[in-house]
Amino acid sequence: MKIQLSIAIKPIPHQSVRMTRAGRAYQPKKIVDYKNELRRLVGEQLPMGFSAIKAGTPIHINKLHYVFEYPKSFPKYKRKSTNTIYKVTKPDLHDNLNKALFDALEGVVWEMDQNVVSINDMKKYYSDTNQIILEIEC
Repeated sequence: MKIQLSIAIKPIPHQSVRMTRAGRAYQPKKIVDYKNELRRLVGEQLPMGFSAIKAGTPIHINKLHYVFEYPKSFPKYKRKSTNTIYKVTKPDLHDNLNKALFDALEGVVWEMDQNVVSINDMKKYYSDTNQIILEIEC
């Protein structure tokens, strides 16, 4: 089974939990809202009657692209370039961006994110719009 998703949202890195003065851990509201919006957008793209990929099923991610909108400071000649302009600044590709996405998709696309066994094509780069492009195979 193949699932292709194009999620029109700005990729946001997952932050560590914060602690209150009383010692309670909590997630920042920005992260909670981001994950809820991801779940909603992905749920709209999944086929009717789709149920999450069962635990124990190996999941291969063939394509995972985090696309960021060009900063306003980018000159127009760079935007018109035919070459891909990779994002070499923060956030970290492997840890922070993936954690937020994988946690949000847990229970919607797959039961457990630990079943992701390979990621073949993972990139972060600039384009005209913010989005996450995802191709899953199991």
